[in-house]
Amino acid sequence: MNVKYERSGCKQFFKKHRDDEKTIKNCIENALDMQLKTGMSKVKRAVSARVGGQCVYEFRVNLKRTGSARVAFIVKDADTLGKSSDLASEENSADVTVLFISSTLQKDEFTHLLEHDLKEAGLCD
Repeated sequence: MNVKYERSGCKQFFKKHRDDEKTIKNCIENALDMQLKTGMSKVKRAVSARVGGQCVYEFRVNLKRTGSARVAFIVKDADTLGKSSDLASEENSADVTVLFISSTLQKDEFTHLLEHDLKEAGLCD
């Protein structure tokens, strides 16, 4: 799985938690990997708008010392959803882009912040 972080939506969170950036990225990547393997059972649609023709999803993740956060992301290769890691080859791995990270846990507030960020960054289709 290849994970990229959109600068406009993640910079502020990583700046606030500079010392824990490596741990945060590791927790997010592990959680995303688990969700993709299990068919995204804990994932919800974040906004109705699409980014690059893909649906934007979100879920809550525990970031150890930092606490909980909501993460919005898109999956560019939906063919690998629900496959176990030994079945998904390196060429067939999903490309995930994390669009937004926030410690705002309430869904409606997070959605509002995400929509605002996507519009400002010009990412909405």
